[in-house]
Amino acid sequence: MKAIDLNSSISGLINNLFLKSQISRNLFEGQLKKYIKQKIFNNEESQASEVSRQHQFFASWAMYKSYIRNIDKGNISSKVTKRMIESFLGSVLLRKNVSNEKRRIFQNKHGMHPPSFITISPTKKCNLKCIGCYAASSPTTETTLNWTLLNRIMEDAYSNMGMRFFVISGGEPLLYKSENKTILDLAERWNDCFFLMYTNGTLINENIASRMVDLGNITPAISVEGYEAETDARRGNGIYQRIIKAKNNLASVGVPFGLSVTATKENVDILLNESFYDFYFNEFGATYMWVFQYMPIGRDFSEDLMISPLQRLQLHKIEYKILTEKEYFVADFWNSAPMSNGCISCGRAGGYIYINWDGNIMPCVFVPYYHDNINTLYNTGKSLSDALFSSLFVKGRAWQKEYIGDRNNPGNLLTPCFYRDHYKTFYEIANQTQVLPENEDAQKAFNSKEYYEFMLKFDKELEELSSPVLDNLKKNHKTKM
Repeated sequence: MKAIDLNSSISGLINNLFLKSQISRNLFEGQLKKYIKQKIFNNEESQASEVSRQHQFFASWAMYKSYIRNIDKGNISSKVTKRMIESFLGSVLLRKNVSNEKRRIFQNKHGMHPPSFITISPTKKCNLKCIGCYAASSPTTETTLNWTLLNRIMEDAYSNMGMRFFVISGGEPLLYKSENKTILDLAERWNDCFFLMYTNGTLINENIASRMVDLGNITPAISVEGYEAETDARRGNGIYQRIIKAKNNLASVGVPFGLSVTATKENVDILLNESFYDFYFNEFGATYMWVFQYMPIGRDFSEDLMISPLQRLQLHKIEYKILTEKEYFVADFWNSAPMSNGCISCGRAGGYIYINWDGNIMPCVFVPYYHDNINTLYNTGKSLSDALFSSLFVKGRAWQKEYIGDRNNPGNLLTPCFYRDHYKTFYEIANQTQVLPENEDAQKAFNSKEYYEFMLKFDKELEELSSPVLDNLKKNHKTKM
């Protein structure tokens, strides 16, 4: 078979996803796999270590295989796949439009690459009241970014940073309504962008699912806590059955969806069992899964819900096996740091920033402290870019750069977080830069001596346990390829 230049004709080749001929599929996949490896391992601009590049390859291939499984099952429509090629593959991954030019302009002006995406929580309102919610959301909280401001943020990021990927969180995004507009109207307005939406799933009826398939540039990640018993225990009786209805509505029209799982001491044993992933990827129909280890922030935060350092590394082991051997796309916001070459907070290149319902601009969804507010920036003639150069963000990125290292001398990518894994560092930076807390819970945590001591003890134990695990990954990365 003649070699194919996938960089110039990948959109046409993706149509082979729907070919029933296994021979054609195999030929295509051989070319695609070779292309992905070349793009990742031959990227001279990246300072990512070999272990990081290996993880990036495994993640890319697992996402492809997970998507293919659901195409073969009839769970993803050709209409959605075509739109995803345009919005996700074209605009986000390959940047086959003005996005690259905007990013070059930003780099020339500011001396750094812009972040790759923004996570926005446009409303704090939620129809559930989950135990330990990081956002402390409930049905009675009405705080919302208005539609005009939300679109101004989008335009700012789109035009000045070249962003084409946006993550929508909350609150419950499907409850957002302002100026008679919804989150799905936002996806329609910015139709050459791609949206990942974290949702509890309870509001995804047949009409919502049909709208999503027509848009083709949005995928919902539905929250579960394990199986039915675990999900209902944290989210409320009957919620799991409503999630099943939601996923059936999505699959019936061909919208790819994923799952979001919070790992706690109460459900970690379930997450350490391969059958959990087999069920959700093979029977339930998920295309991807994000794991978020419980962080002691938000409503009634509790250190007791955090998984231990040992459990975290046990979880890393099973997640790595699931990714590399079963080829299910499972990404853990902490354990999968090798995929992103470290912490992605503080607006670093390849990273992101977080804006909540009040307009506060934070380094990360799980770092509830800030300097700037988007309303204040706009009212004083500034832009979103100015928030990247607050002392909190600048010091955060400086720590990341020093800690991550370079291709030949990487840091410990299994302890990437400057809040969860290096709380002493965060605490010092926060005091130096005089951060503001997002809410009373964040202030309470920051002022607590017990909290400080607990986090430092956790970090020390994690460092001691994770170092040999990372060393083993470094030794074995070549044999896996």
